Amino acid sequence: MTKVSRYLRKFSADIRGNVTMIVAFSVIPIVAAVGGGLDFANIQAARAKLQDAVDAGAIAATIDPTATPTQTTREAVAKKAFCGNIKQSGGLQNSFCNTTTLDTLGTASATLSTATSNNIMTVTYSATAHVPTYLLGLVGIDTVDIDAVAKSGVSTSTAEVAFVLDNTGSMSSNNKMTYLKSSLDAVLASMLDSTGKNYAKTKVALVPFDTQVSLSNVAGMVDYAGDFSTVTPTYSCSGYSSAQCQVISENASAMCNGNATCLSNNRNYTRSWTSNGNTYFGVFATSYYQSSNTYRSYGNTYYYTYIAWRQVVYRVNSSTLTLNSTNNGGDYYTYQAYYNQPNNYSRYYGAVTYSTPTAGGYNSTSTTIIKDNTTITANSDLLGVGTSNWTGCVIDRTQSYDVTSDAPVAGTPATLYPAAKCATNTLLPVMALTQDIAAARTYAARMAPAGNTNVTIGVQWGMEVLSPTAPFSEGGAFTDKAVLKYMIVLTDGINTQNRWTTNNSQINARLALACTNAKNLGITVFTVRVEQGDSTTLQNCASQTAYYYNLSNADQLPATMSKIMKSIRKVRLTQ
Repeated sequence: MTKVSRYLRKFSADIRGNVTMIVAFSVIPIVAAVGGGLDFANIQAARAKLQDAVDAGAIAATIDPTATPTQTTREAVAKKAFCGNIKQSGGLQNSFCNTTTLDTLGTASATLSTATSNNIMTVTYSATAHVPTYLLGLVGIDTVDIDAVAKSGVSTSTAEVAFVLDNTGSMSSNNKMTYLKSSLDAVLASMLDSTGKNYAKTKVALVPFDTQVSLSNVAGMVDYAGDFSTVTPTYSCSGYSSAQCQVISENASAMCNGNATCLSNNRNYTRSWTSNGNTYFGVFATSYYQSSNTYRSYGNTYYYTYIAWRQVVYRVNSSTLTLNSTNNGGDYYTYQAYYNQPNNYSRYYGAVTYSTPTAGGYNSTSTTIIKDNTTITANSDLLGVGTSNWTGCVIDRTQSYDVTSDAPVAGTPATLYPAAKCATNTLLPVMALTQDIAAARTYAARMAPAGNTNVTIGVQWGMEVLSPTAPFSEGGAFTDKAVLKYMIVLTDGINTQNRWTTNNSQINARLALACTNAKNLGITVFTVRVEQGDSTTLQNCASQTAYYYNLSNADQLPATMSKIMKSIRKVRLTQ
């Protein structure tokens, strides 16, 4: 027997050595079993944290606040939310997040995908991680793989959104119009997917307003507007007879002594000019007619032809027109000519004060024409426009139609929209509901500020464009629960003027009624006050307190408009 064999036999016969071996080999599975329970708890905690992180990432990607969300921007906001949920100072460096994170999630990473179906855009955010073990490593298990998935759906359903936008003169200050147009453009752009498609088939309408609303397709709108009439300017004179004063609005009958031929040939002109630092205004009326008297010359018979004209030229001083004693300053002339040779020259001196109902009753340069709803007829409101010269501006309807969406009815004058001269030449016509978002973006970029403020007429036309009845009939029925209707009212001004009054509290009362009627129709109303405006009235106008935004600066508009659109979109976790 060799020496080695004797040692082995001796070792195997020793009972104390066997016990030691058995205990030694038993320790490994015992420790692994106990440690596995601790590692399992660690893994479960890591899995829960990973799920929270992908949930946050999916929601962030769905409501991406970027002006024009893309796959890249959604990935960025999702990653920011994801990494923020697993970040921990002093943890392991995570290469996906480029920061230190929980030790258990040091290898975590995530991917984003999107899909659109049935008006729902679904964002899927998936993450994986290799969780390190501690005691399980004793049995060869160094890491455990975990994963998590979250799906977030955003639904705009079938939505109709009316943007009721203040286009008054005060919007030119502090870059308010600039911010309005850029934030509106961003909101409209967010309705398009990466291919430029209106994925949710959302309809939008634009209602620019000041004290009026403007309509396009004037010929097609005549049936919905009130009766048309022409209002003659009124004048008061000093130093003139009434006949002489009337020359400002001269008619052919007066000038031509009732001669019918002269009547048909009448021409009236006005012009303004500046001379030697003074402003002048002239009215020139001329007619020609053929008398019944004849004469013969060289065997031919000729009629006597008369040319008659009258002219008033006067100096402008505010609303007073003063005639001077000099030829250049403004004399009153009466000419009657035979063969164009003047005679019967007369000169008069005096002053003319004028009052002209202009701009649909909303005149910034002379006395405002105020209308009494209880005593005037519809015809009295139309302020100098006929069907041939109406350019599309309308003022408030007769109460109580001024605060409702009721359709105009030809046989009921109070329901018609009173046609008026336009207070400004910058107000864009209403844009009806459309799915053509690109066209709406182009159109909105043309808005320009001018005029005074009447929010009520904006809200009334907001209801009109959302209605299914003429003159705009693109809206779904108010009773159709599958169609969600929204109105976003934005203004920076105190209500200053409507058809009847300049009293702010009275105009606010009409606005309050219009807002109530809109909400009763099922329209969700958001209101935005920019720097100034009737805050209490606007807050009460909103469908809920959270839907009223009181902005101290115009630069808050982009974030505010984005928040409103997030409220309109319905965001939820679908998995």
